[in-house]
Amino acid sequence: MGTQDIDSQVLFPRRAGIEMKRVAFVIILCAVLALAGSLTLTIAVSYIDSKPGTNSYTMTLWPKPLAKRHQKSQVTVPSTPVATATSRVLPITPFPEQLWQEMAVLQGHNRFLYYGNQQAPEVALTFDDGPNPDYTPQVLAILHQYNIKATFFCIGRLVAQYPDLVKQEFAAGHVIGNHSWSHANLGLLSSDNISTELNLTSESIQKAIGVRPTFFRPPYGVFNTRVLTQANLMGLTTVIWNDEARDWVRPGVDVISSRILGLAGNGAIILLHDGGGNRYQTVAALPTIITALQSQGFKFVTLQQMVNDLPKNPAANQAPVFIPTPIPTPIPVVSPTPTFTPTPAASPTVAPEPGSTPTPTPTVLPMPESKSISKLSRE
Repeated sequence: MGTQDIDSQVLFPRRAGIEMKRVAFVIILCAVLALAGSLTLTIAVSYIDSKPGTNSYTMTLWPKPLAKRHQKSQVTVPSTPVATATSRVLPITPFPEQLWQEMAVLQGHNRFLYYGNQQAPEVALTFDDGPNPDYTPQVLAILHQYNIKATFFCIGRLVAQYPDLVKQEFAAGHVIGNHSWSHANLGLLSSDNISTELNLTSESIQKAIGVRPTFFRPPYGVFNTRVLTQANLMGLTTVIWNDEARDWVRPGVDVISSRILGLAGNGAIILLHDGGGNRYQTVAALPTIITALQSQGFKFVTLQQMVNDLPKNPAANQAPVFIPTPIPTPIPVVSPTPTFTPTPAASPTVAPEPGSTPTPTPTVLPMPESKSISKLSRE
């Protein structure tokens, strides 16, 4: 055996061992690099995921954890809009332009009332033109004595002047409604001025009691397309009445009582006043009205309860809509300026409310820009 053969036999195992060590080293190195890369990637993803605006990247890597985070954002992000939406009634859309169509749509949503459910033995006492520091406390005391809940349609400027009285009404469980800011004849105003009258009043009421009103009564019972449109935009339910005594002319305690009792029936909305002038006759007649109606089996409810008790098809149970002929007989519009001056209230600081004017029987008035229906009375 030559020297070359001996060298080959000695070096071959030595080279084979070196190659195996190289392969093992490469494998170990790859494993270490893979582990390091995995750790690096994990740290990088965690950092990226913790920064806003990177959900699209983390969704590709970890879809399940991302889904949980997305569900949380759906619950927490809309919290403020939801609270705002539930605090107000949304307007009806689309809203028609013709008066009779507006009335029909509002009635179909229980948002326009002359009276409540005529199948239910319940009546609603409503008081207009307050708050008044002389007569509102007396009315509240009588309602408390008989455990009666009522609805007060307040004038905005008086709410701002006597917020504590409105707080007392609300704290006693009564409903506070919007009766415009200045008791103006809204049928004669532009849409912008109507909006101002209603918004100022609602804001004043909300400032006093923390809640915006949902019920609205137009002064004098006058309304047209502009009035109903603005009321709808504010989510207000327009309430007229079907039982009144014209107590604002002070016809006498017995006359007020007999008129209210004579018109009362299931679902009656009773119109009385706690402001706008001398209301001592109304205060004196109130106990008789309450006890007489209770003896007849009627239950006194707020307007909110009355709306809750309306049937499922409210439009079929409301007063029929009367539309004048295309060329109605012109009737002079009653001026909002009062021609009758009532006796001042007991307090010399309280001026009589505007509009204390005896008015004719309810009739249809041709109003500018649109037809209007008016149930004229001092309210």
